[in-house]
Amino acid sequence: MRDSPPKAGHVRVRGAREHNLKNVDLDIPRDALVVFTGVSGSGKSSLAFGTLYAEAQRRYLESVSPYARRLFHQMPVPEVDDIDGLPPAVALQQQRGTPTTRSSVGSVSTLSNSLRMLYSRAGDYPSGQELLYAESFSPNTAEGACPQCSGLGRVYDATEASMVPDDSLTIRERAVAAWPPAWHGQNLRDILVTMGYDVDTPWRDLPKKDRDWILFTDETPTVPVYAGLTPAETRRALKRKETPSYQGTFSGARRYVLQTFANTESASMKKRVARYMVSTECPLCQGRRLRREALSVTFAGMDIMTLSRVPLERLAALLRPYADGTAPKGKARADKHPEQLIVTQRIAADLCARLDTMLALGLGYLALERSTPTLSPGELQRLRLATQVRSNLFGVV
Repeated sequence: MRDSPPKAGHVRVRGAREHNLKNVDLDIPRDALVVFTGVSGSGKSSLAFGTLYAEAQRRYLESVSPYARRLFHQMPVPEVDDIDGLPPAVALQQQRGTPTTRSSVGSVSTLSNSLRMLYSRAGDYPSGQELLYAESFSPNTAEGACPQCSGLGRVYDATEASMVPDDSLTIRERAVAAWPPAWHGQNLRDILVTMGYDVDTPWRDLPKKDRDWILFTDETPTVPVYAGLTPAETRRALKRKETPSYQGTFSGARRYVLQTFANTESASMKKRVARYMVSTECPLCQGRRLRREALSVTFAGMDIMTLSRVPLERLAALLRPYADGTAPKGKARADKHPEQLIVTQRIAADLCARLDTMLALGLGYLALERSTPTLSPGELQRLRLATQVRSNLFGVV
């Protein structure tokens, strides 16, 4: 079989030895749906991804410049004697990738890019507001992200309730649980003794002014510390101007929590302080992630983040009248320049065509704003498949 001539319309593989393949020879029909089946470890992925896709990619990259080649993540050269009749190939990899809350159905499918262009070029702007570029409608860009929550839609803070879970404890008994453990925490408590704060009264009985300063001040005073002395002994030492054990610098509990979370390279320390942070909806953008200028622009009566949260099935129904030119011509649309109406129709038509593919794959219940870490593996694969189906490539494996 190894020396037989290539069959027409087939991919001819000889001597495939990638990973656990044992010198495999086979002929695979083109223009057909071919399925590799077998138990785990039998070599399905080694043949499909490690051999066929890797070789197709290698041949394509040989045709581009060395500079362009550096921009690709290139797979290693497969262990195989010969492959004939192999067209260019596209692969939908099985890995989920790195989960991030900024990755969404809209970003994976690139539908969000078209929707931003629609709002930029055809949105209804308030009187007197200058036009915005498409980047201004993205929460992942400096131009578009809400300045208070950096485009996340939520703000993170530390509160008295989160940092002092048991207000019946005294400061000496570690009422301020958010402070660091061991010596560093003891240091902060000793500093408070020097400054005259009561560390032996239950937290709930301390004056609110004292509690607020200890937790929320941004001041960082440096004071003498007398380690191991009682409050009364410390007062006497200060009065006599005795030499202290050291000079200690104070940090409020919230300042410590937020700075540690933002700057530490220790995963365990970041995890520890995260327990004392609470998440709330951003008060500036009301969780909509964008600057006010972008949120003031509407299309079909909705800002872009509201439209991004409707199910894809409803989104297609909303856009279809704009795509086929049957949308009611209200005052806002009637005032548009004829070229703008053409732009509206073209972008809406492209969006509808791509949405139809996603609806055909049973994804109509998703929304563009849906975060990809919340998708099942099957949903994510169908989402990637929808992108490839609409690519207009032909003759590819």
